Amino acid sequence: KLGEDGIPWNVDGRFVEVVYNGVHVGNYYLCEQIKIDENRLNIKDPYDKDDAFTSTSDYGYLLEADDNFNETYKFMTKHHLPFMFKDDCDSEGKIKSYVSQKVQGIEDNLYKGYKGTASGFTDAYNDLDLPSVVDQLLIHEMTMSTEFRHPKSVYMYIDGNGKLKAGPVWDFDWVAFSTLDSGYTEES
Repeated sequence: KLGEDGIPWNVDGRFVEVVYNGVHVGNYYLCEQIKIDENRLNIKDPYDKDDAFTSTSDYGYLLEADDNFNETYKFMTKHHLPFMFKDDCDSEGKIKSYVSQKVQGIEDNLYKGYKGTASGFTDAYNDLDLPSVVDQLLIHEMTMSTEFRHPKSVYMYIDGNGKLKAGPVWDFDWVAFSTLDSGYTEES
C-alpha cells in the first residue's frame, strides 16, 4: 500500500480457525508463499538447472537475508550479511558470482558514503532501488518488527541485470506488533 514505485507485490492470506476432530486448535494465518511467478513476484523466470545457462540478464533472482543461512546457494558479505538464493544457480557459478558481486558492491559503496566519500551513496543507489528499501524499512518500523536486526526473512530480488530491490515483505514472526515492555527498542 506504500506506493507503486516501492514493493510491487506482497503475500495475500487469510486468518483461519482450525478445528481438528471437534477440538479447536487455534487461529492461524494461511497465506501464499513467496516465489517468482507471474501472479506473485512477477520478474524474469529463475534459472532452471535442466536448461543451459544463457546470460545473467535472462533470469530473475529472489534472495533472502536470513541468519539461519540454510539454503544450498548462499553468500556472506564482508560485513556479515547472509544472503541465500531461493532458486537454483548454474553449475558454473556465474549467477552466484554476478549477484554476490552486485550486492557486495552496494554494501561497499554504502560504507564509502557513510565514511564520507561523496560518490559512495550515489554509486550504491545506481544498483539499489531506494523506494523499495525505504518502503520495506517503513513497514518494519511501523510494525515494530525486529526482522531487520538479525536479519530474518528479509527478501530482496533482482530482475535480470536490474537494481537490487527490497521485498516482498514476509513473516513478522520474530517480534512484530510488540508491546512497549517487550524490549523492541532501548527507548521503549
